[in-house]
Amino acid sequence: MDYSEALLPIIFNEVTKHVALSEQDLTPSRAKEIHELNSLYRDLVALNADVPPPPNQINGRLNDQVRKLKDAGNASYKKSQYSDAVRMYSLAIEMALKRPPWEASGFVREELSVLYSNRAQAHMSTGAWGDAMVDADTAIYLKRNFPKAHYRKGKCLQHMGRLHEAKAAYELGLESGGADGSDAELKSSLAEVNELLFL
Repeated sequence: MDYSEALLPIIFNEVTKHVALSEQDLTPSRAKEIHELNSLYRDLVALNADVPPPPNQINGRLNDQVRKLKDAGNASYKKSQYSDAVRMYSLAIEMALKRPPWEASGFVREELSVLYSNRAQAHMSTGAWGDAMVDADTAIYLKRNFPKAHYRKGKCLQHMGRLHEAKAAYELGLESGGADGSDAELKSSLAEVNELLFL
């Protein structure tokens, strides 16, 4: 194979230090690779170090910002300001997703699963059952054993009239332990759905 055909000229911007390809060489997959390369460069420059830190270190400043936004969302939720809570949780999720790729993935998944689950609850309080279910499902994808997220997904499905799926969600929540205090809610909701299914 002649590899010279696969080589493309790269354009380097002296000011921004970013790389690019000419318009005729740019495809969607190449554009994605260029974007990822430039993002990695920005993340490394922001460290003010020659190499990334070990993966068990977490950016403390970013942690504080995410926690403050989450706390603001919790405070808004407690005041029944559900739309504001959704907005705060959304900002926290956006901030958490900006973590550099070398940070501990387990920590990031845990952080995001809680944020998505909290936003699901805020959506539920506004009656946005579809949005809430998507968030609960995302929380479960990030953390499989998350009874509260299974409960929230089940409630959404129940309100959307999808009772068999709601039952399955409650059962999965009970299987995953109920260690987060949602065991009683899951059992009660499962009994309620079973009753509705056999009417």
